[in-house]
Amino acid sequence: MVKRIFILLGLAYGHLCVNAAVSYMVVEQKDGQMFSFLLEDKPVITYKSGNLVVNDDATTSYEISGVKNYHFSEGIGTKAEKVGADVVRISALDGGAIRVENAKEGVLVTIVNVAGLLVSEKTVEEDGSVEVTLPAQKGVYILSVGAQSFKVFRK
Repeated sequence: MVKRIFILLGLAYGHLCVNAAVSYMVVEQKDGQMFSFLLEDKPVITYKSGNLVVNDDATTSYEISGVKNYHFSEGIGTKAEKVGADVVRISALDGGAIRVENAKEGVLVTIVNVAGLLVSEKTVEEDGSVEVTLPAQKGVYILSVGAQSFKVFRK
């Protein structure tokens, strides 16, 4: 049933947006967060295990219970600025994993605890990305990507 709804939404979108200007699909969360996907990139929307998943990617998976609505728009819904090519992107994944993207190949990525002890260390791969895993213990950690550092909380 849910798959049929998504198919119908996709067909309705195609019919309504054939001659539209730049368009986005916007996923609005109940907590107020909004995520936009450029329709020109042809996002694929699926329903898996109680989640709304865009492009079969864990980083763009949203629990259906937390989704307020999703809709199509000619204007971007998030007020997010376009990210430059030199900006490192960091996203949290399931199980305490952190994904670093858009970094330079060969850059060292480390996680240290507040006592300064090295917890994890990996090198950025050829595609500019790497995944590191936080320890299971709750706490504050420092994620360093080359010369840039970020405070990370494990709850």
